[in-house]
Amino acid sequence: MGGVPALRNMVPLKECLEEAYLNGPTVYNPSGQIPDNTELPLLLNKVYPAHEVVKIDYFLPGCPPSADTIFAALKALLTDEPVELPYELIKYD
Repeated sequence: MGGVPALRNMVPLKECLEEAYLNGPTVYNPSGQIPDNTELPLLLNKVYPAHEVVKIDYFLPGCPPSADTIFAALKALLTDEPVELPYELIKYD
């Protein structure tokens, strides 16, 4: 769903960059420039969740998923069993 990085979708990109590189309370940037080096990753106007960019076969709930959940999913995949996660592995209440 985009996780914490997707919170940036509530702020226009220009405003986000200005806060990070110019106006932030701990920013020291005497040149007053926002980095635009071609070796830096291009920032888009929106943060996309992974499943909107690439095909995702399985979603494991949790942030991060528990070790038992990952183990159960991998075990099912390696033994050609269907991935069925019991409630105990996916409950977060």
